[in-house]
Amino acid sequence: MRIAILETVKTTGGFEQEFDRLIIRELQKQGHDPILYLPENSSLPVDFGIPIDYVQGGEIVDYEGAGRIKKIWLSIQREKRRIKWFDSAYEKACRHEVDAIILTTATYRYLRSLHKSKLKNSPIPVIFIFLGVNPQEKPKFLEQARKCQSYTNIKLKVTTLRDDFKDDNIPKIELIKPPVLLPEGIEVNPVLTYREPIRIGFFGHYRKGEKDVDGIIHAFLQCNLNHKAELIVQAAPTGPDDRKDMDRIVQKYKTEPSIQFIKGKVFGKAWYNLLQSVDVLFLPYSNPRYLYNWSAVYFNAIALYKPVLTTSILNPEVLQEYRIGKEVNIESLDTLTKQMHDFLVNYKQSLSIYQESLNRANEDFSTQMFIKNLLK
Repeated sequence: MRIAILETVKTTGGFEQEFDRLIIRELQKQGHDPILYLPENSSLPVDFGIPIDYVQGGEIVDYEGAGRIKKIWLSIQREKRRIKWFDSAYEKACRHEVDAIILTTATYRYLRSLHKSKLKNSPIPVIFIFLGVNPQEKPKFLEQARKCQSYTNIKLKVTTLRDDFKDDNIPKIELIKPPVLLPEGIEVNPVLTYREPIRIGFFGHYRKGEKDVDGIIHAFLQCNLNHKAELIVQAAPTGPDDRKDMDRIVQKYKTEPSIQFIKGKVFGKAWYNLLQSVDVLFLPYSNPRYLYNWSAVYFNAIALYKPVLTTSILNPEVLQEYRIGKEVNIESLDTLTKQMHDFLVNYKQSLSIYQESLNRANEDFSTQMFIKNLLK
């Protein structure tokens, strides 16, 4: 089939384009012919190597660098343009230029625009992918989804690890598993091997008060396994106060031989090389939204065959089904120290368990299965 990816978001080194690439490559593997639909006069920072066609209605609205008031205005402008982009895509659908259209990172706002556009009456399938729905947005999502019941060719696919829609009685909503996120150009060794020191990667942007980096480093050092393990910490503050606090942390631990700091933000292939360079990924996420939205870096970890240390908040369904690491409690540093110590001491003998579970997770969350469920 000839399948169009309609992309209306532009980011630098962001998830949206990586997700598009994954879908495009798997469509090609399965014998489909993908094409990229972009708003007129727009471009993306990546080249997917596929044909590009343009929809009318104005160029992509970019929020980068905009303040709060300007973002409100841009949001209104984006919604107006989205309706026009949908109308233009509808005209292409009526001419049967493609066999299906996919919108890869939709929100309830996309459906709100859909109702005001001609695309709701598309003669070909139009597939909206939602990256999980949290409780705050669920009422708005359900309101818009119910209005889609009579739209024959509109498909609503929610990528999720849980079923929060059992009692909502909306047949239009279909739940599918998210895919592992294997970065392009990164060589993966699917066979786990033991080496010392065990390198634990603690990566991500730093916001003061959000991650207790100081406490986590202290808990790791309390394990007293200096020659057995290393903690590699990304020092990437997001603002002036964050930078000042991170500088303090770096200064405090700079002489510790088992602590390394990676300074600054890392994007694209360099980011994935950083993930690949460690043995274990430490994902101390505590934001409740990760009970509902699947984590890209978590699914990078699975694709890269990296065991994890993670929290009960971050996609808990994964560890419940697949023994690919250990859940830790970051609220109690004493407990965290004991848990990290036990994990590291038992790491070598647990490798076979992690191997089997990572093999199974990569099969269950494969991009092949994802595309089949998407087009079903």
